[in-house]
Amino acid sequence: MTNESPQRNISPATKTAVMGAITLAIYVTLFSLEGHILNLTSQGKWSFVIPIGIAFTVSYFHGAFTSGFWDALGVKAKK
Repeated sequence: MTNESPQRNISPATKTAVMGAITLAIYVTLFSLEGHILNLTSQGKWSFVIPIGIAFTVSYFHGAFTSGFWDALGVKAKK
Protein backbone atom coordinates (compact mmCIF):
# COMPACT_ATOMS: atom_id res chain seq x y z
CA MET A 1 0.00 0.00 0.00
CA THR A 2 1.46 3.35 -1.00
CA ASN A 3 1.05 6.37 1.16
CA GLU A 4 0.54 9.00 -1.54
CA SER A 5 -0.92 12.34 -0.62
CA PRO A 6 -3.47 13.85 -2.98
CA GLN A 7 -1.99 16.53 -5.19
CA ARG A 8 -3.49 19.97 -5.06
CA ASN A 9 -4.25 21.55 -8.39
CA ILE A 10 -3.51 25.22 -7.84
CA SER A 11 -4.23 27.37 -10.85
CA PRO A 12 -1.45 29.60 -12.18
CA ALA A 13 -3.62 32.66 -11.55
CA THR A 14 -4.05 31.71 -7.90
CA LYS A 15 -0.32 31.09 -7.48
CA THR A 16 0.44 34.46 -9.09
CA ALA A 17 -2.05 36.24 -6.84
CA VAL A 18 -0.61 34.60 -3.73
CA MET A 19 2.96 35.47 -4.72
CA GLY A 20 1.86 39.05 -5.43
CA ALA A 21 0.18 39.32 -2.04
CA ILE A 22 3.27 37.95 -0.29
CA THR A 23 5.48 40.39 -2.22
CA LEU A 24 3.23 43.29 -1.26
CA ALA A 25 3.25 42.21 2.39
CA ILE A 26 7.06 42.03 2.37
CA TYR A 27 7.38 45.52 0.89
CA VAL A 28 4.86 47.00 3.35
CA THR A 29 6.67 45.33 6.25
CA LEU A 30 10.07 46.55 5.08
CA PHE A 31 8.90 50.15 4.69
CA SER A 32 7.05 50.19 7.99
CA LEU A 33 9.98 48.68 9.92
CA GLU A 34 12.71 50.56 8.05
CA GLY A 35 14.21 52.24 11.13
CA HIS A 36 14.23 49.06 13.17
CA ILE A 37 15.86 47.10 10.34
CA LEU A 38 18.53 49.79 9.90
CA ASN A 39 19.31 49.75 13.62
CA LEU A 40 19.44 45.97 13.65
CA THR A 41 21.76 45.70 10.66
CA SER A 42 24.18 48.40 11.81
CA GLN A 43 25.25 46.50 14.92
CA GLY A 44 28.22 44.85 13.22
CA LYS A 45 29.46 41.26 13.45
CA TRP A 46 27.01 38.94 11.62
CA SER A 47 24.20 41.47 11.20
CA PHE A 48 25.21 41.94 7.55
CA VAL A 49 23.44 38.64 6.85
CA ILE A 50 20.01 40.20 7.52
CA PRO A 51 19.86 42.44 4.41
CA ILE A 52 21.21 39.59 2.29
CA GLY A 53 18.43 37.32 3.56
CA ILE A 54 15.86 40.04 2.93
CA ALA A 55 17.18 40.53 -0.62
CA PHE A 56 16.97 36.81 -1.42
CA THR A 57 13.47 36.56 0.05
CA VAL A 58 12.16 39.57 -1.89
CA SER A 59 13.88 38.32 -5.05
CA TYR A 60 12.27 34.86 -4.79
CA PHE A 61 8.70 36.02 -4.21
CA HIS A 62 8.87 38.99 -6.59
CA GLY A 63 10.42 36.80 -9.29
CA ALA A 64 7.73 34.15 -8.91
CA PHE A 65 5.02 36.81 -9.09
CA THR A 66 6.57 38.50 -12.14
CA SER A 67 6.98 35.19 -13.94
CA GLY A 68 3.34 34.27 -13.40
CA PHE A 69 2.23 37.78 -14.39
CA TRP A 70 4.04 37.71 -17.73
CA ASP A 71 2.90 34.14 -18.39
CA ALA A 72 -0.70 35.23 -17.80
CA LEU A 73 -0.24 37.99 -20.39
CA GLY A 74 1.29 35.52 -22.83
CA VAL A 75 4.66 37.26 -23.02
CA LYS A 76 7.49 34.82 -23.71
CA ALA A 77 11.23 35.31 -24.25
CA LYS A 78 12.68 34.93 -27.73
CA LYS A 79 14.48 31.66 -28.36
